[in-house]
Amino acid sequence: MDKQVIDLGQLYKPHGQQNKAHTVKEKFPLYGGAFGGGKTVWLCNEGLQLSLDYPGNRGYLCRHELPAFRRSVLIELVNSIHPSLIAQHHQTENYFKIDTRPYTGKKTIEESPYSYIYYGGLGDDKAGLARLSSMTLGWFGIDQVEETTETHFNMLAGRLRLVLPNIRYKGLSTCNPAPGWVKQKWIEQKLDDHVFIKAIPKDNPYLPADYESSLRKLYPPEWIKSMLEGSWDALEGGNFLFKYSDIKKCVNRDVAENDIVWMGVDIAREGDDQSVATVRKGGKVIHTDSWSKTDLMSTTGIIGMKIERFNVTPRNVNIDAVGVGAGVFDRLREQKLYVNGVVAGGEPKDKEHYINSRAEMYDELRKRFEAGNISIPDDMDLIAQLSSIRFKYASDKKLQIISKEEMKHQYKLKSPDKADALALAFYEPKIKSLRLEFL
Repeated sequence: MDKQVIDLGQLYKPHGQQNKAHTVKEKFPLYGGAFGGGKTVWLCNEGLQLSLDYPGNRGYLCRHELPAFRRSVLIELVNSIHPSLIAQHHQTENYFKIDTRPYTGKKTIEESPYSYIYYGGLGDDKAGLARLSSMTLGWFGIDQVEETTETHFNMLAGRLRLVLPNIRYKGLSTCNPAPGWVKQKWIEQKLDDHVFIKAIPKDNPYLPADYESSLRKLYPPEWIKSMLEGSWDALEGGNFLFKYSDIKKCVNRDVAENDIVWMGVDIAREGDDQSVATVRKGGKVIHTDSWSKTDLMSTTGIIGMKIERFNVTPRNVNIDAVGVGAGVFDRLREQKLYVNGVVAGGEPKDKEHYINSRAEMYDELRKRFEAGNISIPDDMDLIAQLSSIRFKYASDKKLQIISKEEMKHQYKLKSPDKADALALAFYEPKIKSLRLEFL
């Protein structure tokens, strides 16, 4: 290859584990296994290098869903490509046309033809699968491969058939530890031509100094072992209600909105607890606010202002009516704001399957995350709290959510105030003749 004309090191200097992942010989490298290891940066730059090393190459860079790709991988890809290499960025057809001549030093396109980096979402629609089946690729890269299915991975692996002189086919993946097919394929089975390169926050010198310590304060022990220390086994048990992959796919997700506004309010009880109000339109959270403990009248005033600001019908406001919350509920009703008082230990709508309204409320929220018809903000604290919610079954086989008190004392976790407000905002109690059946 002729002398390099541009210095790619201006934009990217791989750290030790990234460099190791760049030099493996295996066809299907999996890189990551924790937060903060520089997964996406590695993925974009390895794909770019393959596009330059083999002029005329075609690659496909993706996540399971296109909106998530645009918020993360696409930004990193744009930052990784030297401007002199971009012949075209076709934002409608989702591809970069890469001019390889500034890298190879060749004079003509015939000597050093264009390479293409296509991008998209694997699971967006059936048309997407049909599009994959017609591709001819030299490489592909899947960010957060644990979010997608083995079928999608295998389909892309079958598209590695582009004919170029001495081409080196690559199927690149990044991940966080999670039970399922990814763990089986790379960690347990250790298939031929598959290799896992582990990277944890300590391996990345470019992170903020307090990155790991701040996350350790947020996450439960199992999530620390998994997402910060790279353990593949930490999340096998624990009875967590929400799957992390389900939570992440719903961050800033495009979902249907409507004119019906609901609000959930969790009232601070003790210590460092906070009161939290969450407002949603349809399936989309449009506002979240928290405030430290205040007196009854101040909290009542804040909630009243939010009802007015967001034009919420009072019967669509669910208040945590336990302890201090009961006083707030009573005061709002004295002001003719007939909000709903939800008692965590109260009677659920579905008495057959849930031990109380808290279990029903959270399980309804879980179903929304699984179906992907909810959109939440990219709030690290909220995601951490949702990730820590645990369940168990009572003696009569009814679902029960571990209480706030048990989370604090047994698992050393703070109160999940934001998660509770979210669950309250999406809970729709039974209404009789426009009056709430008190729970």
